[in-house]
Amino acid sequence: MGERILIVEDEPEFAALLELWVTRAGYAASSASSGNDALRRFYEDHPDLVILDVALPGLDGWQVIERIREFSRVPIILVTARSAEADKIHGLKLGADDYITKPLSFPELLARVEAALRRAATPTPERPRRLHFRDLVVDLDEHKVRLRGEEVRLTPTEFRLLAYLVEHAGQLVAHRQVLAGVWGAGYDADVHLLRMTIRNLRLKLDAVGPGGSYITTEYGLGYRLTGPA
Repeated sequence: MGERILIVEDEPEFAALLELWVTRAGYAASSASSGNDALRRFYEDHPDLVILDVALPGLDGWQVIERIREFSRVPIILVTARSAEADKIHGLKLGADDYITKPLSFPELLARVEAALRRAATPTPERPRRLHFRDLVVDLDEHKVRLRGEEVRLTPTEFRLLAYLVEHAGQLVAHRQVLAGVWGAGYDADVHLLRMTIRNLRLKLDAVGPGGSYITTEYGLGYRLTGPA
């Protein structure tokens, strides 16, 4: 291992526990107790992953995500006491890759850290560098999406999800299949995370081109990328 993990948490005891578990798992840990300090440490340490709380002094967790996403795709896992669905959706919209609510299971957190790092490190297999579906274009090299000629700004997770759906256009893809293909092993039961990310993706596509998300729900089964009726 040896990957660098930045822990952003303003509760000293909980931050110490996080650092203990992370270092015992073989990772190198650094920590910050405020949003401003988190950005400074991020610029200095160049971490491979960020574990981020939302309620922070100074810049809050939402603002930290926005700043990081201006220039980096490094995985971000939200660890927060905020369990409302609206907060989870907001975090994913801003660009978080995952979220865990407190109180949490440290082994589960480490499993999610490992999965996020594995996704970030996995080389992209040979495939067409630009995917097309009707008037939707997914450029894998530029990491950009265009719908009807207009760019759609997506988070890294939303981008991976859309690319996966376009690659399987017309096919019914089961929840477990999508979770394994986009998030990786260990997420096959996290249907709620998938549903929230699908919701955010639909909203962003429809905002650019109404009716342009093309994502249909097969209730109880999964999703299918289809054209308009």
